[in-house]
Order: sequence, then structure tokens, then C-alpha cells
Amino acid sequence: MGNLCDCFNTEKDGPTPKTPLLTAAQPPAVTVTSPVKESPPPAAQSARLHKPETAHDDFLTSLEEISQIEMKAVSTVPSLDKTFQDHAKLYNDLYTNFTELRQCLHNFKASFEKETAGIPTIFECLKLLAKRCGGATLTGSRSKNCIQIDCDRREVSEKCEGPAEDVLEIIETYNRANRLIRSLQDKGPQVRSSVRLVLEQEATLKKEVTKADPDGKMGPEPLKAASENFSRLHRLPAYIDTIQKYTAKTFKEIANGSRVLFEES
Repeated sequence: MGNLCDCFNTEKDGPTPKTPLLTAAQPPAVTVTSPVKESPPPAAQSARLHKPETAHDDFLTSLEEISQIEMKAVSTVPSLDKTFQDHAKLYNDLYTNFTELRQCLHNFKASFEKETAGIPTIFECLKLLAKRCGGATLTGSRSKNCIQIDCDRREVSEKCEGPAEDVLEIIETYNRANRLIRSLQDKGPQVRSSVRLVLEQEATLKKEVTKADPDGKMGPEPLKAASENFSRLHRLPAYIDTIQKYTAKTFKEIANGSRVLFEES
């Protein structure tokens, strides 16, 4: 059917440490245009809305606990307030991509539900996708944590089983999911490292909040807001670890299952 430009060895894939996005000396110039509301974890889904495949219940529980965060304003120390807001945006952008990835995977699996007994696995979906392409030539290009299907849209339209627009949309969903995985695996470690740098300075930064209002005119609110923000930051490394584990596991399944797409016919 086609070929893949690189090998399917998944052992080389995985997050690698990157230079932290933020340092104590130079916070990033990230602008938060509007506050982000904390959102509940993805709602319970019906049998048609596929939940992610996980090996352990404890992993699934931590996955469902992940949510966006919102930071309170610390007006007495503008630089610290900006650091809080910037980190909230960095993490929330990561969370948004993660939510989109899960939706992509749901849409991908839902496309093959009628042809399988129950919720299909990624491997089953890829076998069915190869069949639906009807012998059209598919080639693949692989970079770290990402595989992209390349094809002649006209050839797929002429040879595929079923509506051509449906098959082409499935291919694009596959490509989109892979691009999201690559982004999450690249950016996750950077955001986590940056958050940890801020947490290492928690005691010092809280003292700065106290010093900024020596007469106590603002009352306890600035320090209370800072403490609550630090509490939210403390959750993020675990959230990001869970996102990383989920995306790494998903990509391994995709890479192993994608062999069938690029086998020579």
C-alpha cells in the first residue's frame, strides 16, 4: 500500500528535557487576555464516546482529575502576579491541546464503531482504515512523536470504500492527533520545569508579598491569594506527568498499529 520513510521503533520516542520557559530573573512576555475559568474534568461519556484506553484504574482516575486552572490577582507584587498568570496560560494551553487530542481519538474510533464489536482499539481502526483506502498508495513521514499520512486525495477518492470525504476526514483526524501528540510531548516538559522553578522560590516570593505591604493596609488578601496560587501550581507537575504518560502510550499504540497502513501491497 505504501511505505514509511522512517522505522517504527518507538523506543527512541519520549519527552526530553528542554530549557525552562521561565526563570526567576526573566519571566516570559506572555499576555493573558482574559481569565480562564476552571473547568471540570471531561464529563462521563456514553459507550459511543470512547474513553481513553488505560491499563490501571488509578491512572484513569488521575486523568479524569485534570482540569484548567485560574490564578487570583496579586496586585501588590505585579511581577509575581504576571508570573502566576503566565504559568496558568502556559498550562491551560497544554490542557486545551490535550482535550482536543482526546476528542480526536474519540472521533477516529467512532468512525469504525459499526464495523467492530464494541469500542474498537486503535489497531483495529488502522486495519479498517487500510481496507477503506481500497489499495490507494499511502506513504508516511515520521518525526519524533509524530507520523503523518501522505496520499493522493484523488486516488483515495477513486479507490476508497464508502464516501470519499469520510475517508479523507479520517486520515486528517489521524494526522491531527499525531501533531497534537508531538506538541504535548515537546511542550509538557518545558512547562513542568518552569513551574518547578517557581515552586522552588515559593518561600522567598511569599516574603516579597509581605514586604510589599509592610503596614498591612491591604489586609491578608494578597498573601492569601499568593498562597492559593502556589497551591494550584503544586498540582501541575502531576497533571503534566499524567498528560505525558497518556500521550506517550497513545503514540506507541498508533506507531505499532500504523504498520498496516504502509505495507507494500
